[in-house]
Amino acid sequence: MTQPVLPEIRVWQRVRRYAVPTEMIEACTEAREAGDWRAGLTAGRVDVGFDLAEVAREHGRRQAERIEVDLAALAPDLLRWHLPRTLGGRTSLATHQQWLLSVREDRIQGTDAALVLHVPKVVDGSQRLRLTVGPAADEQGGRRDLPPVFWSPAHLHGLAAAHGGSTHRLPGFEPDGRVRPFEAYPTTVGPADPASRAEVFDRHLAAGELVSAWAAAGVDLDPRQPDTYRYGKAIDAAAAGALVPVGLDAEMARLHVRYGVSEVVIGDRWRFVVGVRRRDDGTLAASFLGYEREHFSRPRLASVVHGRPVDLELVRHGLLDPAALHPLVRQALFPQAPAGLPARDERLDLRLEVPVRCGTEWHTVVHADGRLDLPSHTADEVAREQVLRTLGGPVSGCFAAAHAWHGSGGRLPRPLRHLRRDVLQRIQHGGSAALTALLDAGLDPRLVDGRGGTLLHHMRAVRDGALVGRLLEAGVPVDATNRRGRTALIVTISEGGTPEMVRTLLEAGADPQAKDEYGVTAVELANSKAAMYEDDEDVPEEYRPPILIRDVVNDWMDRDGN
Repeated sequence: MTQPVLPEIRVWQRVRRYAVPTEMIEACTEAREAGDWRAGLTAGRVDVGFDLAEVAREHGRRQAERIEVDLAALAPDLLRWHLPRTLGGRTSLATHQQWLLSVREDRIQGTDAALVLHVPKVVDGSQRLRLTVGPAADEQGGRRDLPPVFWSPAHLHGLAAAHGGSTHRLPGFEPDGRVRPFEAYPTTVGPADPASRAEVFDRHLAAGELVSAWAAAGVDLDPRQPDTYRYGKAIDAAAAGALVPVGLDAEMARLHVRYGVSEVVIGDRWRFVVGVRRRDDGTLAASFLGYEREHFSRPRLASVVHGRPVDLELVRHGLLDPAALHPLVRQALFPQAPAGLPARDERLDLRLEVPVRCGTEWHTVVHADGRLDLPSHTADEVAREQVLRTLGGPVSGCFAAAHAWHGSGGRLPRPLRHLRRDVLQRIQHGGSAALTALLDAGLDPRLVDGRGGTLLHHMRAVRDGALVGRLLEAGVPVDATNRRGRTALIVTISEGGTPEMVRTLLEAGADPQAKDEYGVTAVELANSKAAMYEDDEDVPEEYRPPILIRDVVNDWMDRDGN
């Protein structure tokens, strides 16, 4: 029998390396220790879309005080650590989701004001988060309650239990933190050992005994599938271990107290898979769901509640050292591991010497001091190669590596590919601070990504207009196109950029009439995206970036007389 494995475990390893930078953890920790939640939100790249005084006027002082309690309890870096990810090879946050954040332990009424977290709407754009205040009730069923244990340091004492363990030990581990071999997993649940539930679950699942596996986790599962399930076999996802019901009883009890909820939906990624019902005696029953409309309005559980515990899986497979966990998570799960900040994303050494086969010899290409050099070739050789390339001649060896690095096609040597991926991951998750640090440390600003985009194309993930000028001064063309014919301006408009960044690019000389591969201009794109939100009365005007971007572009066109 083979133990089930966390889906896309290698991608999760990259998520843990890049998605919550050490610099962010340090800054958030400093703010938290100083009792300054506002500074913590800034350090965690979280925007606040409301004013507490306005909340008090609209919802009452008591409601505003409760919102402030939730803000003070929130650790943005811990929240980012546990939020679901897009995966599929990407480390970015799962898009188009809203999360209700509250540390209240009493009943929440539907009309109560609640702290709501909004994640990005695009996969490749900025990873900034946004907080608003809205009603606790969600008639559309799109908002999910994220248990405080995943974002509040004051509740982290319950993290081991949320992962199926206890203060004694974690599932898959011995009491001293050593990995327990799968062969040693028990076959029956120990009355004084909660971790054995998860281990018995995995044993039954590996044996192909799905119903008994869920029974070991405390859930009576009806294995029948409805005829209306259209997009794959839900039972296969459950049988592969993508859904782990260990701990559902505790979460259902929490939701019952908080909202009076007795039925929820859990799923594998975007699919509605299983409905869970809490009986009057507190026991749970589950069944596979179809695509009937009523299921879409049921409360949905966060994947961290019903998924395989990411950190336990990574440590168990040797893909992450406990010391590399978020410090608060390490303290809650592996208190015996060395204390301190993780060393998982140490400062990147941008000096790189790469051997390249050039003709009949091996040469070295060097990335350092803000450029990619070809030290094995003279200036005259470089000039001749440029003329040859202009005339359509073949490019090879060191010159081919340099052309690929700067976006002219071809395949990069592996060390340069790894460096480029590392750099782009840091920029996406670290924003302007990361890009500034990389440029200061000697990154070549003329680096081009695997899709032909310059660093200007990545300004959608950055909110520092000064960096646009820095890249332009370094020789990055403002209207350079990627392999889809899209300029940085078009990408910024289409992939979650801000109105301010759009204005900065326009002021830097970006052409709003440049067309992409489909003949669409930045002006047309801005107008079409704004039309999608024009009638959305539920979103305040100041938080409608597509509409504001359209206004910026059209004002620019009017000013220039176009």
